[in-house]
Amino acid sequence: MSLASSVVRLMFAVMGLGAGLARAEAPAASTEDLRDTPPRNYGNLRIGASTSSRRPTLCLELAPLELLSVEACGNGSGFLHHDDEPEIAHFRALFKLTSWKMPLGWLQPRLGAGFAELQVGQDDGGFHFQGTGPTGIDTAGPEVGASLRALLPVSSGIELVGELGVSAAYFRYAPRLLRPQDAFQPQASLTFGVGF
Repeated sequence: MSLASSVVRLMFAVMGLGAGLARAEAPAASTEDLRDTPPRNYGNLRIGASTSSRRPTLCLELAPLELLSVEACGNGSGFLHHDDEPEIAHFRALFKLTSWKMPLGWLQPRLGAGFAELQVGQDDGGFHFQGTGPTGIDTAGPEVGASLRALLPVSSGIELVGELGVSAAYFRYAPRLLRPQDAFQPQASLTFGVGF
């Protein structure tokens, strides 16, 4: 037997022994079990469309807890553009109900509650729940909604994120705005992005 073949046999023997020890010391969860666990999404940035704006909608979501996240969505009025078109910005907490494993990723139904701001011109800052603000341009009110989020793990804790959502906000003072609006404002949105 040559020295080279002896070294190769010794390497295979060590690798086999190492694999056996690794199996013996491995925790009960296998890699298959890990793939059956939904990814922990700490935050994501999405862009898409919403019935509450003619411009693209941007959403930033942060999740301090696995089941609870906070989200802000809007079209960037005031810093990305200065259109005077009516726009609704959303500020809400989202509660994840469960996770369903799908062939390509995970689906997560969620419920949300928070508030929204309706503006019909350039925002003058702050939230006005008890009126239309000093310029009559904006007002704020409560909002509830539901969404279905899709997470597709890509690599190293990064996920592609998609979300289909519906919500309804009530703006008591919307009929008193400079450009009167309906007090009840339902909306639907579809956004896509990336998270970690």
